[in-house]
Amino acid sequence: MRFISAFQRAALGGCALALILAACNGSQPSALAPSTGLTDALVGSHLSPALAAKSVAVVPPAVGNHRIVKKWVAADIARAPRLLFASDSGTNSIYIFTLPALTLKATVPGFDEPQGMCADNRTGDIWATNTATEQIFLLSRTGTVLKTVDDSSGYPVGCAVNPANGNLAVFNIFGFSGSGEVLVYAGGSGTPTPQTITNLYYYYFGGYDNNGNLFADGRDDSGNFTLGEIPAGSNTGHVITVTGGTIYFPGFVQWYAPGNYVAVDDQLCGDTEAACIYWITIAGSTGTITGKATLENYGGGQICDLVQGEIAGNKQGFLAGSDYEYCGYASGAVNRWLYPAGGLPTNYNDSFGAEVPIGAAVSMK
Repeated sequence: MRFISAFQRAALGGCALALILAACNGSQPSALAPSTGLTDALVGSHLSPALAAKSVAVVPPAVGNHRIVKKWVAADIARAPRLLFASDSGTNSIYIFTLPALTLKATVPGFDEPQGMCADNRTGDIWATNTATEQIFLLSRTGTVLKTVDDSSGYPVGCAVNPANGNLAVFNIFGFSGSGEVLVYAGGSGTPTPQTITNLYYYYFGGYDNNGNLFADGRDDSGNFTLGEIPAGSNTGHVITVTGGTIYFPGFVQWYAPGNYVAVDDQLCGDTEAACIYWITIAGSTGTITGKATLENYGGGQICDLVQGEIAGNKQGFLAGSDYEYCGYASGAVNRWLYPAGGLPTNYNDSFGAEVPIGAAVSMK
């Protein structure tokens, strides 16, 4: 495993990398120049203008500014049929809630910039990216680490499990010396196979369809939203031209089988401080926006920053995820919305002390 230098760790500290992943300044991101490393990638990112102007001089806040989280696991957690895992890069912890009630059942500290997560639906276990240590952890439904996978080429922020064969795809937002890429671990182990999408420079999130085709989003080297596909059996993908609307900032990507489309989260929906989920029908290298789900927070205001959510459910579909709420309209929370209806959440929990909630994954028993 490659260890981060003290200088790089200072640049990553204090949720800096989480802010690169989340559209936290409420405006369209400025263009990103081609990067030759971690420090360059921070320049011109969608950090606030004040931070971006300071380039790599991003100083982590004092440890005392963060809430100290102690490990706690409820005795009855394993009996819950559905659980929502939520990562928080502010407290470096993962929280586990029941669904639909969103009752807190576990707090698992000890991570270092935990961000995107994904579910292995065959087992109910959850993969979590631990960005600052370049690792991906497999967690049981009770939060126990079952396996650790090292990332040898960059900083992982998202992941997806191929339902066809159990392969684990890891999305590096950028590499140690340049652009990001996808690393695919056969069966979630061993030496990964690199995969890339033409013109995609910063890789954010992705998801497989039922046939093993991988869809991913991110940004090109000028900072523009980019959606791409890596067909099953290939290690090289192509860009999908999106028509019928504009997506401003990448969020989670998931294949939605009931609608036969790719669901893509735009963290800056309509170039505003709001998140929405676009429905994109794929035909070759073209994706057509056919609709969207608009989400509200528990107070009836707009969702400011849903970075990752997961669409799940059987007879009644739902979307569960964390809302950063950097705009101050409400406290940070985990939420459950009906999907594709959207609107107000059916349930929420804003009492667990969220600081920078990023990732979300649903474990189904």
